[in-house]
Amino acid sequence: MGATALGWTLGFGRIGSMLAPPLLGLIIGAGLALQWNFYALAVPGVIGAALTGLVPRAPGEEVPVGHASTDATVRSLPEPT
Repeated sequence: MGATALGWTLGFGRIGSMLAPPLLGLIIGAGLALQWNFYALAVPGVIGAALTGLVPRAPGEEVPVGHASTDATVRSLPEPT
């Protein structure tokens, strides 16, 4: 499942790298101030960070040791075979 997530992430990054230069060119061509280029790139980044923060933990996933949680348990490592 991790490889699938990585693939999706790289795919969206590729789409962003293809769409950003024409979008920034349109902003410059429209005569808007250069600050709008920053806004055009920052807004999707903030939205992406917010959406990433909303992803719930997997069911049964335990909180790592050292993170603030009162009901966290420590999982022992499996015995080597």
